[in-house]
Amino acid sequence: MSAKQISVLLISPDEQIYSAIEGSLAGQANCRFTGRQDTVTGVNGAAVALTARHDVVLFDVDDQSDDLMQTARTICDARMPNAIIIALASEDLPLEKARQLRKLGVDDVLPRTAINEEIVPQLDEIRARRQAQLPALWGGQATQGKVIAVAKSRGGVGSSIVAANMANELQSKEGFFKKKATNEVALVDLDFQFGSLAALMDVEESDAMWRMAMEESIPDTAFLEQAMVKSPCGVDVLSAPSRYGPLSAVKEEQIAAILDCLKRSHDYVIVDLPRALVEWITPVLGQADLLYLVTDVAVPSVRSARKLMDFYQAENPALEIQLVANLEKKPIIPAAHHRAAAKLLERDFAFWVPRDERTVREAVDRGVPLQDVSNRAPLTRAIRKLAQQTTVSLPPRVGHH
Repeated sequence: MSAKQISVLLISPDEQIYSAIEGSLAGQANCRFTGRQDTVTGVNGAAVALTARHDVVLFDVDDQSDDLMQTARTICDARMPNAIIIALASEDLPLEKARQLRKLGVDDVLPRTAINEEIVPQLDEIRARRQAQLPALWGGQATQGKVIAVAKSRGGVGSSIVAANMANELQSKEGFFKKKATNEVALVDLDFQFGSLAALMDVEESDAMWRMAMEESIPDTAFLEQAMVKSPCGVDVLSAPSRYGPLSAVKEEQIAAILDCLKRSHDYVIVDLPRALVEWITPVLGQADLLYLVTDVAVPSVRSARKLMDFYQAENPALEIQLVANLEKKPIIPAAHHRAAAKLLERDFAFWVPRDERTVREAVDRGVPLQDVSNRAPLTRAIRKLAQQTTVSLPPRVGHH
């Protein structure tokens, strides 16, 4: 990322927002502001041309308009590579609409009333990162991969098995022998103290993340090229450290930089989260396009899942969370405890992954994906279905295949 001048475009009819942002950027080095005090519709066809020439685009959305999603799509489609798109909306914008905007390619949705609390600080951070030659926090839909977080309600629930095998399936291999990967997939083990992905993917553990934390360095592309290992199945793995270290040693900006780099080079970035609620998972929750929360249906696990959901959505209200019921086959008729779990969680389980101890044990012992042990096992098919539906809701990068 060069330290070239950053260009900011604002399209908003709100005079207060217009004045505040123009004032905050006025006189700033390496920053050029362009504003249109109007709606996107009012600017008409010029909005597309303007969007294509700016690094950061902020546009006001009409929450009640039937054309809201089409307007967002037009802006996102017109963006230049690595541009950042921010929608300004009312505080009571429905959560579902915010999620739809993000799926279309909008990088963030901010309340238009929080000018000094969120909008201006966000612009200041983007500008500071660009001038410091750090990786962009967001980027264009055409060049950026999707971040998928995998969390667990408790230890031993099998979230790492789900994460590792979903990563393998997301490669969408083609050809007669299914050897050629269609998508580039990265797998990041952030369970710093008890991570097991290196063993599951049959790669050597590395001290790279430990050294990064101890040296307080900001990782870049060169760091990841040295730290990541390509697994035999083709997934690029950033393993947890091979030695113990304090969780507090990791910094938010380090995790943010790792995600920034990987999103530019991979279609999907799977992040296996620790159960610990440490501050440095905030960038993951902020950048995640989707979070799978893996749990079983035992009462303690369900209660823990409920608390975790509340925490995650407090950090990112627009984050889409889908529940994965692991170690249990989907019932034809939900039992009483299934119904009780869904009631407490206030949503149904999106996926059910059946128990298959024999297949899991052999896959773990050999360090191979489940499909290499049994391609037709119900467990393998369940995780394949999860991955396939993920690619439908979150398509891979455009123009990289």
